[in-house]
Amino acid sequence: MPPTPGQLALLILAILLYTAGGILSITRAWTDRRSIHKISRSLLGSGIVASLGVIIWHALSRHSWLPIEDNFDALVWLATLLAIFTLYVHHNRPLAGLDWFVMPIVLFLLIASAFVGKTEYRTYVTSTWSWFHRVTIFGGVIGFAIAGASGAMYVLTSRRLRHKAPVSPFFGSLERTEHLTMTAVTLGFAMLTLGLITGGILVLNKPGHTPLVLTLAALIWLIYAVILHAPINPSFRGRKVAVLSMLGFVLMLGVIVTVLLLPGGSR
Repeated sequence: MPPTPGQLALLILAILLYTAGGILSITRAWTDRRSIHKISRSLLGSGIVASLGVIIWHALSRHSWLPIEDNFDALVWLATLLAIFTLYVHHNRPLAGLDWFVMPIVLFLLIASAFVGKTEYRTYVTSTWSWFHRVTIFGGVIGFAIAGASGAMYVLTSRRLRHKAPVSPFFGSLERTEHLTMTAVTLGFAMLTLGLITGGILVLNKPGHTPLVLTLAALIWLIYAVILHAPINPSFRGRKVAVLSMLGFVLMLGVIVTVLLLPGGSR
């Protein structure tokens, strides 16, 4: 069933908490006070609690605990998992500035979930096979979101180094950022491969089904396959890999919009 006004109100609260936490996190670029870091992390944690509350409340209202059964639930789940990853970064601070790039993705997903919950709500998980397909595809989205964010960090850092400008200590070294990008791409690629296999079987079982989304996903798969082979060609590493990881994630967002936001987009 579509989200209730109360669930949408709680979702808006989560968006506001994430926004406030993200703004405070960005201010650390100018003043890295411990108190600001604590408040930012508390706001982020509160946002996670609120978005988890939306997930639980929505599950209770539809009498099912199976995740991502509908487009609203899927987007909230994606945003929440990315927010949890951001909180982990906040706590361990291996790349403290990564959340500056991940949080906009979280906010985009939550705002999109509010939109589809209000105007374009629909269920799309009709079997265990389709549920597995969605889980693997969205697992790939999480990996590629992290890769896209770390790729953006790499591009900005390398650009500032080329211009001999000071680099924020929150961005970490190019080696660490590249390692995170490749790790995230590897995990996302594995999940997307499984998603393409299961999606292909679903398409074959529906003769009238136009595989537009599967075609777009295959293009994304090819982009990330090129990225994974970058270590074989050292001249292709670094900035080119970072740019491709960003491009791949933008295309992935396009697939999400097609599937979840546009009427009949899954066809």
